[in-house]
Amino acid sequence: MVIADSPLDKDAAGTVAQWDVAYSQLVARIRLVLTVSAVLVAVLDHPGPDRANLTALLVLSVYATLCAAVYLFPQCQPRWTRGKLRHRLDVAVSAAVVAAVGPAEIFPLVFLLFAIVVASLRYGLAEGVRVTIATVLLYYVAAIITLPDVTPARLLLRAAVLLAFGRVIAQLGEMHILAARRQALLRELNQVANPRFGIDRSMTAALERVRAFFMADSCLLLLGEHDGGGHALRTVRAHGPTVAPADPIDPALACAMLPEPHTQVLLFTRAWRCWRAFGGCALGHGGASPAWAPHDPARLEEVADLLGTTSFISAPVSVGRGKGRIYVATRMRHLGRGDALFLARIAEQGLRAIDRIDLLDRIASDAAGLERKKIALDLHDTAIQSYIGLQLGLVALCRKAEPSNPLAPGLDKLVTMAAEVIAQLRDEAQRACGAAPADDAMFLAALRRQAARALATYGVEIGIDVGANVTLGDRLGVEVLQIVREGISNVCRHTDATAATVALHCSGATLHIDIVNPHGGTAPPAFQPRSLSERASALGGAACVRQGGANDTIVTVEIPL
Repeated sequence: MVIADSPLDKDAAGTVAQWDVAYSQLVARIRLVLTVSAVLVAVLDHPGPDRANLTALLVLSVYATLCAAVYLFPQCQPRWTRGKLRHRLDVAVSAAVVAAVGPAEIFPLVFLLFAIVVASLRYGLAEGVRVTIATVLLYYVAAIITLPDVTPARLLLRAAVLLAFGRVIAQLGEMHILAARRQALLRELNQVANPRFGIDRSMTAALERVRAFFMADSCLLLLGEHDGGGHALRTVRAHGPTVAPADPIDPALACAMLPEPHTQVLLFTRAWRCWRAFGGCALGHGGASPAWAPHDPARLEEVADLLGTTSFISAPVSVGRGKGRIYVATRMRHLGRGDALFLARIAEQGLRAIDRIDLLDRIASDAAGLERKKIALDLHDTAIQSYIGLQLGLVALCRKAEPSNPLAPGLDKLVTMAAEVIAQLRDEAQRACGAAPADDAMFLAALRRQAARALATYGVEIGIDVGANVTLGDRLGVEVLQIVREGISNVCRHTDATAATVALHCSGATLHIDIVNPHGGTAPPAFQPRSLSERASALGGAACVRQGGANDTIVTVEIPL
């Protein structure tokens, strides 16, 4: 049987639990006890006239010293104490144990089993089996060299027992890691939902975590619309966009991707990809049958063709007001029954937070609509009316001033600026009564309108640079637009700059907003933009000011996504 890595990324940063430091200390303590015991057994309890193999005893003594240093000074751990190298070094040192103590003793087997346990509990089945095979071969070769007269049948029996125990330990370690990672995924799915990011970003983030957990090619969510009766498909692939919109699909395609019975968990693998039997598997679980039962292979084969995959698992899902299915599809990995049942648990429990986001999103949208209408009325009754009165007063002054009056050009400019402010306020009030911006195209258009106003009013040319990977939802887009607007206003009102640049880009899970303006060679005194800092803090981020090259002042706002 070929041992392959299960769909677990055991080397990922998220695999290391919070108790990894305590776990490492425990392993270091056990390793120290075993190594010191091996030295004592080799010196005091070795039969025969030759007390011990001096080379092996020297290796064990040096190794015991290193283990003691690692245990006593954990903050100064060398490289061999981290990663896979530590238990592989244990396997290599076990040769010295066999040479010093002898393969007939039980102690070398204990030392070898320790290396297998450490590898299995930390890295799972594949690494545990590799270490098991290496230890068995090492034990067998060492026994043949040190005991040439030993019966081969006895050595084979011991090697077979060690191999069997190692395989069982490796399987237990795999189950332990799998259970821990499943719990971690369910916690992440409950934390990834954020109302200010909206349903699209939260759903995309959740599906991406599911796809990454199974190390699959794609994760799809097909939901029926409660109101219109249509269906929408959301597809997440590796290295895809941070927001995957729900695209409406043809009713016939939706019907083909929703095989009956709709309440069953599905598992499908093509014949040439299934290693458990000569034929492929097409199984269903749940519904009328509480156990796994054969499903229509032709129907599931059709779904696999639509997904363009060789193996997939699927579970019924209910999110918000829609019901449908979630699919995890892969071409290179084998998905099993346990994976399918865990996907059903994800659909039942892990996506409930997204369901709450959908409800909160609708409640917040309705509340925001009412609040925008109230703000628009207040804006019309207070600020706009006041500016209209100011405009009328300025017009009256312009009429009284003679054309030769040196103040006439300035008054005309003030009248024009007042008219522009009134038009801007009316435009803001009109937009406040309407819906919030819905897509990134409207967000970019709003940025350009703000840059055009800065150029027309203050004569400051604003360059807009938005990265291709910047995708914002409606709520976050509104907040970012306010931050950029405040930053541009600060440049126009508090500096002598005639040009500035606003750059937005995403780095990992963080949105970076850089507002850059030249300061003419004289750096301004240290300052902290209060309004920008408060807005960034409300979004969970921070704002800072630094001096860049070429006499630039850079205000950076970072917002976690």
